[in-house]
Amino acid sequence: MVYGELGTKALKWATRFVFGIDPESTPSKVVITPLKVEEFFEDFQTIVTSKGLKFERVGNGFLVWKGNKQTLFGEGGIGASNFADSSYILCHCKNVEEIIFVGTGGGISEHVETADINMPPSCIRLDKVLEIFLPPEAPAKADPELAENLKKVIEKEVQNLGIKVHSGIHATVPFFLSETKQLLTNLQKQGILSVDMELSVLYALANHYNKKAMGIVRIGDLPLKGLPTWRSRSYKLQLKREVHKKILEGIISYLFGKQ
Repeated sequence: MVYGELGTKALKWATRFVFGIDPESTPSKVVITPLKVEEFFEDFQTIVTSKGLKFERVGNGFLVWKGNKQTLFGEGGIGASNFADSSYILCHCKNVEEIIFVGTGGGISEHVETADINMPPSCIRLDKVLEIFLPPEAPAKADPELAENLKKVIEKEVQNLGIKVHSGIHATVPFFLSETKQLLTNLQKQGILSVDMELSVLYALANHYNKKAMGIVRIGDLPLKGLPTWRSRSYKLQLKREVHKKILEGIISYLFGKQ
């Protein structure tokens, strides 16, 4: 038995190592972000508690529950390779049915601004890390029902922030410095709205293993508009923090009902 076949022992070791939980204890619904949960969602514990939910830390994430409803908020790791490991493990956990991705990305459409949200129905796979496992033509799509339900609550939460919630095609690139102007310009001409380094990996694996997945991408840098990553990190910072808070509240509303 080699690691990639994820038999019972390998899966148990991998799930504990990455998420701090046993496979049989993994909830049916998981929220995963490339960053540490408390980096993406500032005041995570305070917000969760204010919604009447209980939590405990597991690994680098949190198990959150109310009554018999339970969700894992976990860290998937930055970059396609790290995120492939985490997504692959989750897709092998029999209990897991839905996986919600929350992350950041660059906006390349002329209609996108920093702090906007993109909830992509599908991804262009430029990540390369899955090519030894899945053919390049394997689909990377969101689950339509999950996308519709989740978008409703996110739009409601952010409606007063002055930002837009888009549903545009997304592309995942293999590494940060692969985002050349020529590549991004070509993607823009194809109608691609945003780019990151993780999401298509999750979509492709979820499609292959019959899991429901949906991504929420908060736009940061606008490389074709002259707002590079190093400047965007401090640009509209307070608004971005508020967007993250509202995303979390929207996810909680979807998972646990109106609080």
